[in-house]
Amino acid sequence: MFHQFDKVVYANYGACTITETDAHVSFGGGSEKTYYVLSPSSKRGGTVYVPVDHEDLMTPVINRTEALSLIESIDLIATDDFSNANSKTVEEHFKSRLRQCDCATAICVLKTMRERITEQKRKKRLPSSMYTRLFDQANHRVLSELSAALEIEEDEVVQFIVAHNRGTNA
Repeated sequence: MFHQFDKVVYANYGACTITETDAHVSFGGGSEKTYYVLSPSSKRGGTVYVPVDHEDLMTPVINRTEALSLIESIDLIATDDFSNANSKTVEEHFKSRLRQCDCATAICVLKTMRERITEQKRKKRLPSSMYTRLFDQANHRVLSELSAALEIEEDEVVQFIVAHNRGTNA
């Protein structure tokens, strides 16, 4: 059970703050259900309604200590070597990994897509739109969760990671 003002990660929205825990809403004339109301932390804004019986699709945002530990181990996170001749199967594999709402898994997907995009560019090919989409989704997920955990703006996260890892490796 989550509480008002908890920070959570939800699906493609990344880090969100729970603004209500007991909203009774009827969408499309159907029966009334109870929802969590989420406010995404990204600049996209908007409001997200998550049925209370789907709270398993949300996970708490990692804390600052976990975020710093994860940042220090980014280089140790391996890429995912999953491949298949069917691009839909590949896309579904990586989308399912992102739905796990785990920051380390999102970093894995991010690194994998960066590697695949770089390889395509190296071969003088236009990067796959699927790889680019997955890269953007993973990047948003990582930046939004680390931003929430570290209590900094999303556009400051990369600079923070570089400075932090430079300081720990010095």
